[in-house]
Amino acid sequence: MAEPKHADPATAPAALDEGLPIVAPPGASPALASSPFRELDPVHQTYEANPAPWWVALMWLAYLIGGATYLVVNLMR
Repeated sequence: MAEPKHADPATAPAALDEGLPIVAPPGASPALASSPFRELDPVHQTYEANPAPWWVALMWLAYLIGGATYLVVNLMR
């Protein structure tokens, strides 16, 4: 396993290109590893739609109908 790169504004983009984790040097603040001056990793910045399956909508519909039925039946008592 490769040794993780230590955060340094000059070498942080290079570490991203290598696919290695960026960690703060020993004794430094952990915030140094997430410096705002680094480039964003373009691989993790894409949106992928994940629509809910049809049966999830069916479960919600059954839940709402069951709740409404419960209220109507118990309020009529």
